[in-house]
Amino acid sequence: MKRRVQGFTLLELLVAVTLTLGMAAVMLAVTTGTLNVWRRSQDRFSTSVQAKLALDFLERDLHAGVFRSDAATTWLAVDVTNSSGSLVSRGWQVASLMKPSTGESLNLLPTSDDGRNSPISNARFGVSGTWLRMISTVAESGTDGALPRAVAYQVARRPQTGAISATNPAEVRYALYRAAVSSSTSFANGNDVTAGYGTALSVVNASDAILSNAVDFGVWLYVQAADGSLRRIFPADAGDISHAARDSGGAPDANRYPSVADVMIRVLSEEGARQVAAMEQATIARPSNYTSDAEWWWSVVEANSSVYVRRIELKGGAR
Repeated sequence: MKRRVQGFTLLELLVAVTLTLGMAAVMLAVTTGTLNVWRRSQDRFSTSVQAKLALDFLERDLHAGVFRSDAATTWLAVDVTNSSGSLVSRGWQVASLMKPSTGESLNLLPTSDDGRNSPISNARFGVSGTWLRMISTVAESGTDGALPRAVAYQVARRPQTGAISATNPAEVRYALYRAAVSSSTSFANGNDVTAGYGTALSVVNASDAILSNAVDFGVWLYVQAADGSLRRIFPADAGDISHAARDSGGAPDANRYPSVADVMIRVLSEEGARQVAAMEQATIARPSNYTSDAEWWWSVVEANSSVYVRRIELKGGAR
């Protein structure tokens, strides 16, 4: 007697294929989600490490800051710029759509919804961030030791390599730059950070970058009161956009050399940097729920960035 061999029906095969595809889709979704989480974790870790190194640079320079009681010499200066007019001379590649030079980018002393003061991490320091200059005795590689020299920090938007005037420039990104002037040039200009070499303390070389994807950088400055507490001297109020330290402790707060600085850096994630680049290259359109490009730009940045803060003591020189 022959045994009858029974096969799968078409319906059973379709069900089996559907189940297999469903399981594959679930596995793909789980794998993709895991990879995305891993990628974001790696991105955050890499950004955190780079931000720590940048803060280490700042701490080293500020720790070694030099100040002498001299009403004619500015030993440390801070300027907040919220106008695009001077950016080209500071190494920027300016575009029609970039970090806005409007009120959305300037909020030196933010407040919370209940009217209380917010921390520096919530502040915004203008289109190019704080332009910080100081005289520091940190030794530079390949130079004449730890003689006083002018050092400056500022955010700039420019090609990652090469000149901003290149025919086919490299990818344009925001970054935090550190520029240093030789000790001999600093001495020739009286160790004054507002002297004739001021433009040399602007960003002119791509090699000066110390932190990629940095879109904002700012400082709050303090002096120590008689009771040991700290009193903020910059910004003195919401409209205070400059500080020049050029006299002893008896000077008005606007000219005091600080004892302590709070430093803030806002850094985009890689995904955030890609989104900002797409916005600025006009490859994506502004969603209808945003009333302006400035609002859109900051919304994307805040959703795709981290803020790093450090309190630094300034130890150099007489007060």
